[in-house]
Amino acid sequence: MIKEKRFARSWPAIAAAVLAATALAGCAGGNVAPSPTVAVEFDPDATLTVGVRLLGDTWDPSRQPGATTSPVDELYYDTLIGLDADLALVPELAENWSSDDDGQTWVLALREDVTFSDGTTFDAQDVKSTLEHYAAEGSTLRSQLAGLSSVEVVDDHHVRVVLSTPNVELPSLLAGQVGTMLSSDVITSGDFSELVGTGKFIMASYSPGVEKVMVANPDYWNPDAVKIAGVTVRAIDDPVAMANAVRSGEIDMAVIEPPQAASVESAGVSTYEITGAQLVTVFQNPDLAPELVDPRVRMALAMAIDRAGIIDGLYFGRGEEASQFIAPGRFGFNPDVEPIAYDIEGARALLAEAGYPDGFSLPYTMAVQANSKQLAETIQSSWAEIGVNIELTFPPGGAGAEATWVKPTIPMSLPNLVPGIDPASFLLKNLSPTAPRNPGNVEVPGTMQLIQQAQVTVDDNDREAIYQQIASLTRETVSAYTPIMWRNYTVAYSDKLVGMQEWQAGFPILDGVGVAK
Repeated sequence: MIKEKRFARSWPAIAAAVLAATALAGCAGGNVAPSPTVAVEFDPDATLTVGVRLLGDTWDPSRQPGATTSPVDELYYDTLIGLDADLALVPELAENWSSDDDGQTWVLALREDVTFSDGTTFDAQDVKSTLEHYAAEGSTLRSQLAGLSSVEVVDDHHVRVVLSTPNVELPSLLAGQVGTMLSSDVITSGDFSELVGTGKFIMASYSPGVEKVMVANPDYWNPDAVKIAGVTVRAIDDPVAMANAVRSGEIDMAVIEPPQAASVESAGVSTYEITGAQLVTVFQNPDLAPELVDPRVRMALAMAIDRAGIIDGLYFGRGEEASQFIAPGRFGFNPDVEPIAYDIEGARALLAEAGYPDGFSLPYTMAVQANSKQLAETIQSSWAEIGVNIELTFPPGGAGAEATWVKPTIPMSLPNLVPGIDPASFLLKNLSPTAPRNPGNVEVPGTMQLIQQAQVTVDDNDREAIYQQIASLTRETVSAYTPIMWRNYTVAYSDKLVGMQEWQAGFPILDGVGVAK
């Protein structure tokens, strides 16, 4: 029998984590911060303001083009399985989970004391409806549930998930976006105009693209996790404005961009690092730029990117060159795979070999977020040296993600990919030729077979070796995504906050965070 157990951020133990005993039943649940070491009386009326770069415009996770806004979702939604501060799996809406057949059939036991914000009870039907909704045509999460065969309601508080082939990492998958639980009533109605969730906060008001104002959920199943009366999440796209807002106390918590991080730290603002938080990439869609069909062209463009110079010059050393889709030190990382070397002359030669000795031009080429402007300009300049000329465009808010993935009109972008703790789902989401985030259907030969093999491999060492093979393949043939660097998050927060913990699972996480009375 495969059962769940806790695993720490020592990633070589991840696989064993997924296969552990359900000794956690009855624990408080995911993302629960420890109590302060000194007794503190929290101010029950305190509210916080959090700054983020982008706010999503849908309450349906299956319609979000990327993972950028999903951490905000976790303030008002819960996942089936949670993560603690060190990325260990812990119970959340599911109290325990197990498999009797090496990961093909999973049974989850659900909490019995959970209600949605509209007063309805959370039960097994909600799990069934949610997973089927995420697996349906048009869902941006569909590729992650490609192996879903059926979801069966055993009784109100037990659900059976049956896969077409074994997947020992399903619990890790259910700790991410795919595990975000929705109301079956909302799914049936198709009306996502109002937020209905089981999370710590309830939406009080929402100004699209501007801010989300939330109040504490008085009926939350884990009241110890909620120490404030409410939180406002405000969109601030300008990194300088974000840093100034933290310094001035206008906002209480934010991720600070590398150019501003040192000044914020020198001003005495408390900070911590989330390492390997994002994979900075170049995305390419050959359907909209035929020159990109040839893998030699994609490799030439990758060779013309000075990764070390970008990290030092633009990110102030707060990151690491990326050679693959798994971060250094994490389960499946291949230390023998080196980043693609910066080689302008080699890139020119490869372009000539592909039939472009003089390069080429792509009008209206790359969609760029405001905080990636300098990176885009650096890449644009480097590519011009090999005769490849591109134009930059700066769509507002989530329009760039839509033009990249949902209704593709722009062949390139600079997405920051957010890895989960399940390598297979992250790879499928970005490398599968049928994934919504790969509209050009680019496939690196051999990768899909290896990902599927990893999902059915129980032994840790064997599965890690498979992921390391994938790293070698994606280094030899550039996929739809060219890895540039693993960037760190610098989380800055007000010293008035009590109960802060250095969560590696994302931002913002407010479990157990409050203000002293």
